[in-house]
Amino acid sequence: MILLTGFLGAGKTTLLLRWLSESPATGRRLGVVMNEFGADSVDSQLINRPGLALQQVAGGCVCCAPEDELPHAVRRLVNEGGCDFVVVETSGLTDPDNVIDMLTDPELLPLVRLQAVVTVVDGLWFARPGPELGERILARRQIQFAHLVCVSKCDRLGEAEVAAVRAEIALLNPAAEIVKLPFGLPELGPILARPAAQVELDLDGADSPPAGPHLHTVFQSLTWRFPGVVDRSRFEEFLGTLNPREVVRAKGFVRFTHAPDRVFLFQTVFGTHFIEEFTAQPSPAPVAVLIGPGLDVERHRERLRQLVFGGRGLPLRAGR
Repeated sequence: MILLTGFLGAGKTTLLLRWLSESPATGRRLGVVMNEFGADSVDSQLINRPGLALQQVAGGCVCCAPEDELPHAVRRLVNEGGCDFVVVETSGLTDPDNVIDMLTDPELLPLVRLQAVVTVVDGLWFARPGPELGERILARRQIQFAHLVCVSKCDRLGEAEVAAVRAEIALLNPAAEIVKLPFGLPELGPILARPAAQVELDLDGADSPPAGPHLHTVFQSLTWRFPGVVDRSRFEEFLGTLNPREVVRAKGFVRFTHAPDRVFLFQTVFGTHFIEEFTAQPSPAPVAVLIGPGLDVERHRERLRQLVFGGRGLPLRAGR
């Protein structure tokens, strides 16, 4: 079993998608336990495909879910999913400490053993100075518990910035292997070959800072299901005006007036957004999930409503 962690928008699901593509070559079937902070799981829609053994732990951070919820999802996946190994992807707001305790529970050992903790770090965000104290404390804890750290978005950084990020990670966790993404893919074979007993020994001796209050206690989420199509230019303007200190992460699926039969995936991380067509079937229902500290849920719900209804009380339709 692999525990996959990393802060909001770091690229955990992107890495998981690459592992899903690679797993057939290993001759072993991959199963996934997915945890998201919002009420609707956008990321599970991204990875879902026929035959994938998938379980979800919904409704907030798995580190504060009932103690038996995550182990129960793992047991159900192994017993019913017919998978050979499991990847547990946590919410970006999850402190890995409690999760590792759950996954190394003696009752799980006859079924599955934790082989490694893999943490994805947003290199672009980690390289820049900023006031996001709580977020950075959590990101550092996620690094400290990792056996493998994947630094994402290195193609958007200079060599000196990448070197500085690597140096800080090495100070936080000298024993961790560091991989630069998207240039290298941490292969599943060597990760799964790690001795589970050594993983547990390393964790027992981990030197980590006090956890303090869980970060997600000051984060809120808004889930809003689109009742109609949206004008793309207005929607991109909406994404561009999101304050990254209030909305750290936004993601979901949307249909536009110019192409009402097509579904588009949108994602925003710390003020940077992109939109691309989502062609996988079945098409997911259009939904927006916003996550951030001190999020004004009602104000953003009204802003989303205006995008669809256009101030006229009826959902926009193609050609209107």
